[in-house]
Amino acid sequence: MFSVFATSSGLSGLLTDGREFLAAVRLARSDALWLLLLIPLLGMLNRWAARRRKHAVAAIGRPAALAGQLTHPRPARRWLGLTYTLAWVLLVLGIAGPRWGKSDEPGVAVGRDIVIVIDLSRSMLAEDMTDPKAKSRWEGARAGALDLLGAIARRGGHRVGVVVFASRPKVVCPLTTDYKHAKAILEDINGAFPPVECKAGADPNIRSGTRFGSALVAAVETHDPRFVGSRDIFLISDGDDPEEYDNEWVGGKNAAHAASIPVHAVGVGSATQPTAMTFGTEQVETQLQEKLLQQIAADTGGHYVAARTGTPRLGEFFHDRIEGQATRTIEGEDQVPQPKERYPWFLAPALLLFLLGWLRGR
Repeated sequence: MFSVFATSSGLSGLLTDGREFLAAVRLARSDALWLLLLIPLLGMLNRWAARRRKHAVAAIGRPAALAGQLTHPRPARRWLGLTYTLAWVLLVLGIAGPRWGKSDEPGVAVGRDIVIVIDLSRSMLAEDMTDPKAKSRWEGARAGALDLLGAIARRGGHRVGVVVFASRPKVVCPLTTDYKHAKAILEDINGAFPPVECKAGADPNIRSGTRFGSALVAAVETHDPRFVGSRDIFLISDGDDPEEYDNEWVGGKNAAHAASIPVHAVGVGSATQPTAMTFGTEQVETQLQEKLLQQIAADTGGHYVAARTGTPRLGEFFHDRIEGQATRTIEGEDQVPQPKERYPWFLAPALLLFLLGWLRGR
């Protein structure tokens, strides 16, 4: 019994270590993995060519009789197909630029700074999202933020920060390259129980439970002023502000514009019909207000992402629209260790396998 338990524990430990290792691997050119789709195509072409050769030989005479007349008959080498397949896989993985571990020399962090701002006001409790695992708006916003963080972490070098807000903003994660910490912060967000610092309290100057302006100002202040042109803010919200006509949001929008930081506004919630909500004896209706979010994005040079009732696919958006833009370079005292390039571990055996296959296949 003890040996079975020990074996099971050891296997579980290996699986855990394997998952942690895979999570630590970064790919400099992840798009290269699409080349793996060419391997089955090459296999089918090779199969087709082999059949053509077989039919050509059959047209001359019986293959067995012809083989007996050869001075040096070629033996079947079925294993060569596996050799070339493995070589192609290793070649593609090497081209993708795998990196893990830490470089022996101090690295230079090259990337963009991204601050994610998540709305945790009461309207974000509305359950009008289509994902059964993220029915409420705040859950959809959190899922979109995690998707964005995954894209940020795949390349590495980018820094990410997190701000949540309702009546007040709170910086829950300053800019960092510690993606595990940022992920833990995002996973811990609960729209049903926002931080007490986000509530209005007894402040008579706060007229609404949704203050976009102060949240954007906090996001601007979270950014590093040294890296103009390589900074972004992602504002994930339903745009629903009971006091929208007091124009409180204008101050935050102007702060982002003055700092040359584009705000990419992400709209979550139903845009076609209001969703009814009950708070105690109070009944209210809430709906995605896209005009305000579109205005913030347009005035700051950002984009508007209409996620609506679907989970925001911010990782794809970041890869397509943001990641290729200008990056900041951190040097000197702010240098951070970077993952070590490991592509030779894949390219070298790939070339050896190609050479082996060529020599044995002659």
